[in-house]
Amino acid sequence: MSVRMHIACKNSGLCYTYIMKVDYKLCPKYEKVFKWLGKRWNGLILRCLLDQPMRFTDLAGCLQSCSDKVLTERLKELENEGLIEHVDNHYQLTQLGFDLNQSLNSIQSFADKNL
Repeated sequence: MSVRMHIACKNSGLCYTYIMKVDYKLCPKYEKVFKWLGKRWNGLILRCLLDQPMRFTDLAGCLQSCSDKVLTERLKELENEGLIEHVDNHYQLTQLGFDLNQSLNSIQSFADKNL
């Protein structure tokens, strides 16, 4: 990726334009979190579970346009990642899932302000 920088020198009145090649690399941990949240329905599932554990049917009611098949797949994926657990016929957040609370609330605040 190339970045164009325009630098004005105050003393001589000369201006310079530099084109630098910048190699951006994201932190693998950051990428992993966005992989969790970026997959359709995952962020919404986690948001639904922030308040209380829920049964599958309650989650399906919360996410009405998500099919049962897709919801089942996403719940298994989130469980495999350690974000939720299935206990006594209820899905609930693990501590790792609860640790996303602040980020999910920030996304909600952004949406409320800008959308």
